[in-house]
Amino acid sequence: MRTMLYKLTLKKRMWVSFVLLIALSISVTGGLSYYISAGVIERNTFQLSQDNLNTSARVMDEKAKQILVAVLNIMISQPFVQMAKDAAAGKTDGYYAHMSAMNTSFTQAKLAEPSIESIYIATPIGEFYSASYFRNQSFSFYDSDLYARAKESKEPFWVEGHEDLLFQGKDRVISLVMRSISDAPNLYFVVNLNEKGIQSILTDRLKEPEEQHFYLINRKSESVLMNQTPLPAYYNQAFLDAHIGSGSQGHFDVNVKGHNDLINYASVTFNPDWLLLSVQSRAELLKELNWIQWATVLTMAVCILIAVLVSNLLSSILLKPLYHLQMLMSRVGRSDLSVRFSSLFQDEVSQVGHKFNSMLMEITDLIEEVKQAEQEKRKSEAKALQAQISPHFLYNTLNTIIWKMETGETESSKVMVIALSRLFKLGLNNGDEMTTVEKEISHVRQYLTIQQLCYEDLFEFEIEVEDDALLALPIMKVMLQPIVENSLLHGFEHMTSGGQIRISLTTQEGRLQLRVEDNGAGMDAEKLQASLRTHASGPKGYALRNVYNRLQLYYSGGAVMELSSVPFESTVVRITIPLKEEQEQ
Repeated sequence: MRTMLYKLTLKKRMWVSFVLLIALSISVTGGLSYYISAGVIERNTFQLSQDNLNTSARVMDEKAKQILVAVLNIMISQPFVQMAKDAAAGKTDGYYAHMSAMNTSFTQAKLAEPSIESIYIATPIGEFYSASYFRNQSFSFYDSDLYARAKESKEPFWVEGHEDLLFQGKDRVISLVMRSISDAPNLYFVVNLNEKGIQSILTDRLKEPEEQHFYLINRKSESVLMNQTPLPAYYNQAFLDAHIGSGSQGHFDVNVKGHNDLINYASVTFNPDWLLLSVQSRAELLKELNWIQWATVLTMAVCILIAVLVSNLLSSILLKPLYHLQMLMSRVGRSDLSVRFSSLFQDEVSQVGHKFNSMLMEITDLIEEVKQAEQEKRKSEAKALQAQISPHFLYNTLNTIIWKMETGETESSKVMVIALSRLFKLGLNNGDEMTTVEKEISHVRQYLTIQQLCYEDLFEFEIEVEDDALLALPIMKVMLQPIVENSLLHGFEHMTSGGQIRISLTTQEGRLQLRVEDNGAGMDAEKLQASLRTHASGPKGYALRNVYNRLQLYYSGGAVMELSSVPFESTVVRITIPLKEEQEQ
């Protein structure tokens, strides 16, 4: 061997050395690639499965929220409120009228959330459900386990997949059982969800259902859905307790009775006792690595041949433009969109570079379009927030005007009509989003005047302006009215007289400060202040949140709202906004 090597020319010895070096390098690389690929595939599978589970959990949580919203909309609807009053009083003579009136609410709830199969309301004066369903008269809610659980549980609870016993047809459903928020006793809701609709949330995200299985189970390893493939028996409650416990999401690999599986899990927020479980065979997942081994060998042979023939030439001619393009892409990744590719060559790499230039120009144009669209969106959101007006206020005002006219109080009626007309005129403000301090004060004065005539002797109010020069300053319109309305509706809700509302406008450190104070029942100022900062939503503090959101839209974070409250002494809403000069800056 050594003699043959000595006889080779320098060119051939270099060729043999180069081939051996390339063969050794690619062999080591191929072997490492095999094991690295196995780890990458496993990690990517875990991540992809976890993402699918988390997405499915979020979709199910969103559906649960929509269902609760649909039920709450029924609870606050006028037909339900009237029915609940009759149920509390034990009046049964209006049963059929209530049944007919509530049919529309049932239909609207089902349209809002198609996964709702049926809604059933149990009351002391009778049962209520959609007219399109046929009641199973052999099944009594008040004699069932559902009622027993509902009495013990103050919170809504979910029932795993079962045959619908309330209505004929024996459809497979998942049920939500909850107590009504009304004062009527023994009034319960049962919302049945179509099991196939819930199943589709899981199966629609499976790209290869024969290799991966999704399960919706409880922490006792029992299936929530009747029509899903049963979970293997060795994944029982003891297994779940040992590997998952009370965890909310995660993944692990396990070998049980010769089955080496990759398992992902995620809990659903609306019912932490339920788990979404993904089971995938590790052997099935990694079987493609056999192909990777053969591909590595073939690639090694081809690469050796190409490397020996043209490696130096290709690296100097072809890779140089590509490295240049990669460098430009890195700069774009650092938000430098001014770079452009240029090359004297007309090959494929150059064509990619020219496409890269076109893409950068399109991205620049799109960024400008997005900026303009965002500005328009901010304006639209602001208009939508300020356009809201309480229908109860208008209803009460018109009723009071009619009542006063019927009782001969024409002067008071005249004052209310004029005040109402001025209120709407100032609120519309000729379509302008900004008004002046003078007009804003006049707007809230008209509102308080109307409310004084509607609720006689309930409250007094005073408005103080530090300097008349402030009256000409620009200000966001309809800012004070929602705040004083909040004082009337919540602060004076249980008062019959003695209410005080004080509004003051001052300047401090070059900023305009608006202060609204009342002596009503007060509020949890710290909790409400925190909800404003975190953008949380809820039924309480809606008016204040409305004003706060509009302030953020108009003044781009330059406005501040501060809350403080001592019940029946002083509840203060303080708003600080930049003056005109600061706004322009």
